[in-house]
Amino acid sequence: MKMFLPADFKLPAMPQVARECLVYLYNPNADTGVLAKSLSRDIAISASILKLANSSLFLLGRGSPTSDLKTAISRIGHDNLRQIMVLQALESTFVFKDSLSFEFNSFIRHCSFVSLLCSNFAKKIAPDFVSEVQMAGLMHDVGLALTASLFNENFTQMAKHCLENQIDFAATESQMGLEPHSKLGFRALDSWEIPEKVKILISYHDTRNMELRKELPVETNKLIDILILSDVLAHSYGFGFKDYKRDTKIEMSMLKRMELTPDTVKEVVKNALETESAIQPS
Repeated sequence: MKMFLPADFKLPAMPQVARECLVYLYNPNADTGVLAKSLSRDIAISASILKLANSSLFLLGRGSPTSDLKTAISRIGHDNLRQIMVLQALESTFVFKDSLSFEFNSFIRHCSFVSLLCSNFAKKIAPDFVSEVQMAGLMHDVGLALTASLFNENFTQMAKHCLENQIDFAATESQMGLEPHSKLGFRALDSWEIPEKVKILISYHDTRNMELRKELPVETNKLIDILILSDVLAHSYGFGFKDYKRDTKIEMSMLKRMELTPDTVKEVVKNALETESAIQPS
């Protein structure tokens, strides 16, 4: 069984509106009016932004419902806007049939929830890198989506191996001699001009062994810890693939390293669940 992408493989180009918006969002002084004008060209994205801005999560105590995109963007903030943009880009990129082993909505919800957790943890312990770790959370499993899209038959066998042996995708890939989805995603995202730091986080999102990360900068290891913790928590709260079981044990050594208490973790999860509920389609 072979599931290795060609060395020169590229993802299809990111939708133009999403690409323009993400470029603006990397500028801390981004003009909301310019963003609104660009986003107004995409009906689906505009509807998602207005829906979130008018949800109880953001409307309470902030005035009445709005149909003005600029007001909506200001209300939800750049982090939530980035969330919507990347999810839309993922949804428009991958084309495949849902199967017993892969259901696209579950994939999107998993990535979304991981990202929400990532951004909330980063605000507490790595505030200068919120956008990077949020993007990594959204795209950390792009390699799995590629595998399911391009090698669906083989992916089904891989998923079966996971279920029969009660191990995760990373362990299955290792046992079956397949390219790790973390490395595959790293390569594929070149065509989306994703910052190098984000791609590095994605390439290590299944690497808990600190010995394998010892050459990385301290700050990068902290962000990888955030991504790994968020991924584990997402699975423990049911945001994962159908029938997929994996180890959701949270290592206390990791929490200690991250200077997080169990109460802080519970607070972050609670906030992410509230936002996730508001983001999902009615």
